[in-house]
Amino acid sequence: MADNNTLVVERRGAALWLTLNRPERRNALTPELVGELADEVAAAGSDPAVRAVVLTGAGGAFCSGGDLAALSAVAEGGARAVTDAVYSQFHRLVRALTVLPVPAIAAVNGPALGAGLDLALVCDLRLAADSAVFASSWINVGLVPGMGGAHLLAHAIGSTLASGMVLTGRKVDSELALQWGLVNEVVADGKLSARVDEVVAGLVRLSRSGLESSKASLRRSLGAGFEHELAVLGAVQGGLLTGREFLEATARFRAAAKPE
Repeated sequence: MADNNTLVVERRGAALWLTLNRPERRNALTPELVGELADEVAAAGSDPAVRAVVLTGAGGAFCSGGDLAALSAVAEGGARAVTDAVYSQFHRLVRALTVLPVPAIAAVNGPALGAGLDLALVCDLRLAADSAVFASSWINVGLVPGMGGAHLLAHAIGSTLASGMVLTGRKVDSELALQWGLVNEVVADGKLSARVDEVVAGLVRLSRSGLESSKASLRRSLGAGFEHELAVLGAVQGGLLTGREFLEATARFRAAAKPE
């Protein structure tokens, strides 16, 4: 096991487990953490011994979204700096998971909010614990789903349900997520890790070339529209992150985070 403080990297049989390790911030994503994730995913893609990559979170959350303090610091450099950060880190991670030849599995052990929901959606399979909660909470801070979440969500659950989540920030529990097709499976709290191990064991018994070709076929179904969406998002998010609404939301967040 390798521990980079904010990211724990563990080989578990044929799977590479990547655990977001910022439990005190509910595993909120910083550009640096996202860059580390992208590096590990890219390396896994060239390792023939890796048959699956599993993403999960430490503590009681999968990922609460982007770290507002870190993002606001980037935003101080202007819209171009934000756009560069989106492309160089967040979108690099999205593309790394997309071109990863083996399945990426999101082991959603708790809340997956905002960028956390997007991260789960980029994965090929999503297994959730009973306590998992999902929300496209970007709208609450005046932002757009910056990792392609609106596109992926509509592809996963349909445009009507996706519109309800993206435009209102509605929270969806694990039971409803399963009904909607947002996740593949829900398991009892405390048994998620073992169930993911079982899924990986099943994947190992399958033809690697068959899995790679099947994943590639599924990814082609997203089409060029997803690449276009990512290209547009880089510029759009740059403007939103430097806008008044996000600055006000960040100020409220910082005020709420101050100790009594």
